[in-house]
Amino acid sequence: MICPDSCVALIPINEIETDNDYFKISKPLPQELIRSVVQFGVIEPVLLLNQNERYIPVYGHNRTAAALEAGIKEIPARVITKITLSDFLQIVRVKLYHNLLGTLGKIRCLHLLYEHFNADKKLITAIARELSLPVSLTELKNIESIINLPLIIKNYIDTRAIAPKFVMPFLRLSESSIDMLKKIITAFQMRVNYFNTIVVMIEDISRTGKEKILSDNLELLLMKNNVIDEDVYNCIYAIRYPQYTEYMRRVENIKNKLNAVGIKVEIPAYLEGDSINVVVEVRKNKPLHPLLEKDNTISGLIKSIIELI
Repeated sequence: MICPDSCVALIPINEIETDNDYFKISKPLPQELIRSVVQFGVIEPVLLLNQNERYIPVYGHNRTAAALEAGIKEIPARVITKITLSDFLQIVRVKLYHNLLGTLGKIRCLHLLYEHFNADKKLITAIARELSLPVSLTELKNIESIINLPLIIKNYIDTRAIAPKFVMPFLRLSESSIDMLKKIITAFQMRVNYFNTIVVMIEDISRTGKEKILSDNLELLLMKNNVIDEDVYNCIYAIRYPQYTEYMRRVENIKNKLNAVGIKVEIPAYLEGDSINVVVEVRKNKPLHPLLEKDNTISGLIKSIIELI
């Protein structure tokens, strides 16, 4: 139990700073928790910090928010006047055990260790390792860069369980690139595999100085109706890999011309290897393709197989 020495009391919800997220490290409020609180109320007491007659949530932000949304007037809470480092680390480990910490929540833990508890680098590095965060995210400037991302991006990262390695590129993105990602996420529901790849590609594009081209192309694309994540991916991919994209355009043009005369071509992925498959469809009681008729031996063998069908 966290802070077992504190007593449980019913605290009016209007006396709690429900919008104070200073200590919040859990994932965004899930809808199922709201439904549970509506039906059963707040079962487990939250932990509140009493500072100058103000109740600040320390543990149980989502339960408090769910109670507010459910119209509950008061909730059970343990009230403390000081949060110790050991109490906070216990909260972190409990949430980690129950998979309540998103990537942003884990990074927020490190920020609180720096800012509120004045922890030393050795402890912060040890906790980062415990949270499966890369060592580079133990630097305060990097932590602040991530936790200061736009809210919609942070919520997406946490609700979709984006791995830390796909968050790292944000440290190298310009404000305009981050704004592009914000617009993309706002426009539609993007699947995680597309998001992860797009973040990496945008980082590469920024490094090559083609950010303005990307921005202009995305602006035009997002103005269209019914845009999906694949459309955005293809737009960004074409700028990141222009030569390959041009090759594939030419390949598709050739494939379409061959397909029009009954010949299908299978191209290896990413144009790798040194061979292609050419397929000519043969149907019973239909004339052979002119290419097959040119060689009597081949046409004879094919006709023999057709007769057995």
